[in-house]
Amino acid sequence: MKNLSLALCVAVLITLAMVLLVVERGGLIAWAGLLGGACLTAKIWWKSARPDLAVSLILAALLVITWFGTHRYVIATWESGEVVELIIELPDRQHTARLWVMDIGEHPTVYYDAAPEVAAILLAGEPVQFRRAGQLSTRIPQTTAVDAMSAAQADRVLTAMQTKYGARNDAATVYYGLLGASRDRVAIVATLVDAP
Repeated sequence: MKNLSLALCVAVLITLAMVLLVVERGGLIAWAGLLGGACLTAKIWWKSARPDLAVSLILAALLVITWFGTHRYVIATWESGEVVELIIELPDRQHTARLWVMDIGEHPTVYYDAAPEVAAILLAGEPVQFRRAGQLSTRIPQTTAVDAMSAAQADRVLTAMQTKYGARNDAATVYYGLLGASRDRVAIVATLVDAP
């Protein structure tokens, strides 16, 4: 009876955690975990068996390993290309973003799925610190929300990213497909011009 209770608790916790992930991010892993957790919970509730605890623990371990393994793969892939740092002063802290950079025209350009408070500062054109190849400089972001860009502007950025980073772009597809994306993020493109 103790193993049944523990197996049921693990299955319910898996289901609840996956519900939170589906609501916050979506992604195939969260949906698969939700389905697996809900089915396992129902199975244990209606017809428990001796191996249910082991199955619950294996499912939990597989979800955690898959989530963090995918995250690690994507980050390692992204970091294998040129990455710059954008240092943004928020009212209560300093925020550092590690981003891919494209050279479009005279100035570096970055794409960023930013948290709303970070996007607001970038859209307002507040000065930021920009670190590239160890060199730190102050830049003024000329920022556009991706939703407000024309198809030609978006295509120009995507083409520059594909040209520079090539197959590494597939990591973004893996990331968003398997891990989802935070629903509150604001996709922006910022051209970083030299501060006067």
